[in-house]
Amino acid sequence: MSELGQVLQRAREEKNISLDDVQRVTKIQRRYLEAIERGHYHLLPGHFYARAFIKSYAEAVGLEPNDLLAHFQTDLPAQPPQEQMARLRRRRAASKEPLQSSRWVTQTLLGLFVALVIGVIYMAFVNRTPVDTSPLPGNTANDNLDMKQPSPNMNITPPPAATIPPTTTNPAGQATPPPSGTDTLPPATTDGTTVEKPVLSFVSQQGSQYVFSVEKADKLSIKLVGTDKSCWTQVREKRGGKKLDETTIKKGDEKVIAAGSTAYIVLGNPTAVQLSINDNPVDMSKLTFFPSNVSVTIKQAQ
Repeated sequence: MSELGQVLQRAREEKNISLDDVQRVTKIQRRYLEAIERGHYHLLPGHFYARAFIKSYAEAVGLEPNDLLAHFQTDLPAQPPQEQMARLRRRRAASKEPLQSSRWVTQTLLGLFVALVIGVIYMAFVNRTPVDTSPLPGNTANDNLDMKQPSPNMNITPPPAATIPPTTTNPAGQATPPPSGTDTLPPATTDGTTVEKPVLSFVSQQGSQYVFSVEKADKLSIKLVGTDKSCWTQVREKRGGKKLDETTIKKGDEKVIAAGSTAYIVLGNPTAVQLSINDNPVDMSKLTFFPSNVSVTIKQAQ
């Protein structure tokens, strides 16, 4: 019997406490209590349980457990190396579990985030629809189109000015009419004088904005003739000014709009209409923007 076991047994007997009473209080099996009193610590389930059982036994019989364990430290069984290694492994496993769990959660969240991004990109690609940039009837936003730089391959040359062939007189003193195929200007008065035909001149082009001027005219006469399918048109006194006309010209339709000294014309589909200003046709093959914006101003004689 060990000295520690003797101290515990003596204290139990002095208080008239049986092993069954100690078992009922400490919940430790009787055989383990007997092993402690006899010093047979190898029968206990490990070094940790040996110290715990001794402390519970000491408290049950009224002794100070910490002082008792400190005094009989040499009598206590040493911790076996295998038990130390097993406890160390359990501690390492317990410390790794939160780290592994954290890594698993991080990887899962990262995978979900990548899947979400791919899904958003795919839905945006599937639902993408082309934007219709063709003008709608009644849409006045064409008046505020951005000005673009002219294309280097676009060379717009104004139509040649109409010339008046000279008249000749025959021996009888009567005027000889000019050869056929040349433009003639109708007389404007009864005194034999003639009025020159208004001349349309190209001024500049910047992006979808085309600027023309008309010389030798008091007012503007705008003529639209449908040549293919349909073309939405709008005519204003000037850009952002009073609206003079707005319609859709279909193939075969013809319309003439009277204007003052200036006019601003928007053609939704310039390839489907022929535009003439004071009987001067505009070369529609040069109007390559959809829509095209044509500004016309009467140029006063110098």
